[in-house]
Amino acid sequence: MDIKEFYFQNIQELEYHYRFYDSIKNVNRVYNIFDGYTEIDDYTFEVFDVEEAITKFRELCQPEMNFGNSENKCWFYLITYYLYKMGYEIKEFPRVLARPPVDPSDFTYGDIRNRIISRGEDANGTVRYATRRAFVAGLTFELKSNHIGIDNSIYQKFIEISNRQASFNNMSTDEKLSEIANLIENMLKKNGHFIKPDYSLICFDYISDETVTSYRKKMQCFRHASSEAIAERSSYSEEQKNFFVDLGLTIIKVIHKLIN
Repeated sequence: MDIKEFYFQNIQELEYHYRFYDSIKNVNRVYNIFDGYTEIDDYTFEVFDVEEAITKFRELCQPEMNFGNSENKCWFYLITYYLYKMGYEIKEFPRVLARPPVDPSDFTYGDIRNRIISRGEDANGTVRYATRRAFVAGLTFELKSNHIGIDNSIYQKFIEISNRQASFNNMSTDEKLSEIANLIENMLKKNGHFIKPDYSLICFDYISDETVTSYRKKMQCFRHASSEAIAERSSYSEEQKNFFVDLGLTIIKVIHKLIN
């Protein structure tokens, strides 16, 4: 997962993290008055999954970490955005992923040091490196947006159809909606034609073929990258998107039961 690319694919101007846009865009470039921006570095920002992103965040919080260079700052901006979009927060610092400071050391040094002192774990105002490392190792990462559960067979189907073989929990909300739409189509399309399961066997009249068709049409904006599609999906709030996720997962669970 290239989290720099993830940032540019998902960031919107109204989001808090947009303030880091120029720093992230120019991380590999320096500016001079004669040539403007010139590419001089080749920093890459990749993590395998959420677990590796959390490990990287802990590394960025180590006492010897220096944010005097643009690479480490960019890592901090990208990791906090990625984990925030994945629905995570840190129990001890619930707002830091949603609203990280412009200077990362304000958190990695200042906030962490102050929290350790408030817990009485300093030595007469001195916070030892070992104490800080132990505190960082104990930070609790919690998934704050819990969608309805899916069984393992459906979970594996999401991995199979994902272009990057990603697990459902490692997708952003927009990517989840795109893959939900893909999976519904994958499950319903047989020999080039869409089947029509009898949804009433499970859902009474709450979900019908018309409901599913309408849902699939509404989710098309998450599958495409045209300016119109981007504008449409930007018009939905996070609460509305989370509702779409839950509704889509419900539809998938029903289809899975009916066709198996």
